[in-house]
Amino acid sequence: MDEKIISLNDKHSIRDIVTNKDLTDRLGGKVKKTKITITDHDTGEVLGEYENKVVISGSMFSGCRIFGIDSSLILPTYNDEMHFDKDQEKLLNYNSSIVQLFCVGDDGCGSTQRDVYPVNYTDRIKPLTDLDNIELGCIYPFRFQNADDDLPEQLRSYYFGRKTYSDKNKIAYYFKKFDTTPELHVMYADGTQVDDNMYNSDTDQIAECYVETRLRITRNDLRDFFEQMIGWENARISTLSLCYAWEFEDPVTGYKFYQDIYPYTKLNFPVEFLVNLDKAIDFNYQVYY
Repeated sequence: MDEKIISLNDKHSIRDIVTNKDLTDRLGGKVKKTKITITDHDTGEVLGEYENKVVISGSMFSGCRIFGIDSSLILPTYNDEMHFDKDQEKLLNYNSSIVQLFCVGDDGCGSTQRDVYPVNYTDRIKPLTDLDNIELGCIYPFRFQNADDDLPEQLRSYYFGRKTYSDKNKIAYYFKKFDTTPELHVMYADGTQVDDNMYNSDTDQIAECYVETRLRITRNDLRDFFEQMIGWENARISTLSLCYAWEFEDPVTGYKFYQDIYPYTKLNFPVEFLVNLDKAIDFNYQVYY
């Protein structure tokens, strides 16, 4: 007896019954998507709305975490290649890792605002390993301190990926934590919050579930590195990655560090110039599930 093969295509065209609005475009042609709104921190001006891409190391994390499995493919971490000050044994500890850091660079756009490159599935922001041979576009440190003027304790809870360059008398911090604690939102298409009576509700509206958080580049971020290492003509960013990792505490100092740092997503956007020392930028993330 011949087998009957059924092929299913998991694509959606969504129209909300109550509002009669086509939600397909708003949901990126599918249920899962990410909406990132870039705004000027002081004026609130919207600088753009974008959708990032989950890269291959992010897909590995999601698949292993959701199904409780391990991966036989072991990609190099940022810790492996950048040799941060504190290091732990590599564990690929998916169950303890969470998406909680981000990093920036300038490989996402060409010389003009319109020349934004598509993100490849195998992309990442390249690590910076040598201050004497800086490749423009690689990971740029948020803070670039003199060795005798390290960050105060309060700021050490926001900046990570700490690396000491003894020959330069410098300490760099390459990763930063989110500015807000991620929050889960579950609501209907008209903005009404879903409550615990959902299964008894008679509404026919589409429901959405997303996590919202904010990333901030302050007036003090990146500027010292631009001024001292690559020049103000290169004071620009055009790419951002969310990263996952697991944390550990230094028993001597009590400071937290992160191990097995991998990129989860990558967002390329039109160049944002940071020559203006008063400019601060917010990245408002809504990650849909």
